[in-house]
Amino acid sequence: MTRFSHILLASLLTVSVAAPAHAEPRNVDGIWLDDGESLKSAAMPASGPLVLNGWTRQGRGDVYRLKVKAGETLKVTLTSRSEFVVMAIFDFAKPDDDAIFFSEAGKNTAVLTPKADTEWLIRPILVLSSSRRGLGANYTVTVERQP
Repeated sequence: MTRFSHILLASLLTVSVAAPAHAEPRNVDGIWLDDGESLKSAAMPASGPLVLNGWTRQGRGDVYRLKVKAGETLKVTLTSRSEFVVMAIFDFAKPDDDAIFFSEAGKNTAVLTPKADTEWLIRPILVLSSSRRGLGANYTVTVERQP
């Protein structure tokens, strides 16, 4: 190896050891997140729908924390050009339970009414049998109050 190669290798090792890890905590209020997921707070606007646009790849992308009120019926719709994007909704008040809604092909809309004030985790997921490098998909989640 040349002297330059040794210096470059030493510099890279120093930077990689000195750089702190910025991985997000895996457990947030009892809900497990993948290392690549970023938790974003979302709130219903005073009027009109809440629209969340994003991109997801297996284990990477934004997930959303939404405060919901008891008795308020909400329609949550996922749209994507990819048929492999689905949505799971979890209740932070019941972190050990399964999803309160999990979409499937052709059924990407949930109409839910919480019995108590709570927070939901809305998780768009790209589901593929085998991941391919760089492959991801755009999506839109729309949350609307229902009469």
